[in-house]
Amino acid sequence: MNNSIVPLQGELLLATQLELVTPTTMAGTFYGVAFTLFCLYVHSLVPQLQDEDRKRRAKFMFGYTVVIMLCGLYDLVANTWIIQDAYIKHGDYFGGPYLYLQSSFHTGVMAVMSVCQMAVDILTSTIQAKIWRVWVIWSATRYAKLVIVLPSLCILVFAVLTLKTIILATTLSVAENIRLGTKTQLVQQAIQVVITILCTMLISLYLVYQHLWQRNLLGKANGSAGYLKIVAMLIESYSLESIWILMRVILYPHLVSVAFLEGGTYIQIIAYLLVQYRVASGKAYESQRGRRTVSSLRWNHSNHATTTQVANLEINETDGGPHMSESTKREGSEALPVISMA
Repeated sequence: MNNSIVPLQGELLLATQLELVTPTTMAGTFYGVAFTLFCLYVHSLVPQLQDEDRKRRAKFMFGYTVVIMLCGLYDLVANTWIIQDAYIKHGDYFGGPYLYLQSSFHTGVMAVMSVCQMAVDILTSTIQAKIWRVWVIWSATRYAKLVIVLPSLCILVFAVLTLKTIILATTLSVAENIRLGTKTQLVQQAIQVVITILCTMLISLYLVYQHLWQRNLLGKANGSAGYLKIVAMLIESYSLESIWILMRVILYPHLVSVAFLEGGTYIQIIAYLLVQYRVASGKAYESQRGRRTVSSLRWNHSNHATTTQVANLEINETDGGPHMSESTKREGSEALPVISMA
């Protein structure tokens, strides 16, 4: 027996156990859930791939999502290989395999894995994700450029901090990295939560406003309840990601935060695919007249129908003001603004 082996106990034992389970068993389970959603999403894209008008954008969305899935897959495979190497080949390392993992962070495999994690963070927060949806939805108003400023600045700061974290982790020793990088990582995670919550709020506020506006204009039977369904979809999908990241920030000083850190990438992919699948399958919107699928590839092709609805107002001089006929209400309910969520 090697007498130089330090017995694992206390916090070191807990860290060693968590480091073995979270990047392998837990991460594999989460990626399995993400892969299932990915398969459902691809199946929902098939009709769009067969449609000449929507094929090009559907191919882009498919390729975009494949890149995210490949980054997540590399993260899972690399983590599994690193854990196997540490726990099997270097189990007798002074301080155990956990300390070996900390001392070997500068290796090329882990550096590429960090880049893949950054790619997932940015891809699920920008193009065809949170910030892009904010732009598309608010683009029908004059406030679009103003609204998009803060989320764009947040994602820019987040990208810079992520690059700083990768550079510190791959060039400094573990002790120096902990001393210099802890605050940066906390700020980075806080900004990630802000991006998710801010974009969800901006989209939700606009959709709720449109719902109330349509209701006041056309009455209760106006078909705008689909807006609230989209809001519910966004909250359901992104609340999971927000809560997960918040728990990671709150528990950051404790070893149990390792579980939230290792699973964060896969939770982001799951939240992203939840939205993409429900949009592509038409579950993000149902009118009160029955199931009505509004393709995610056509939701941004509307001028919000404001002109049509206002033009259809029938002025009744004898009644002392404007009112709307039943036929106009029916036409207006079918001409609701359509929103791009893809």
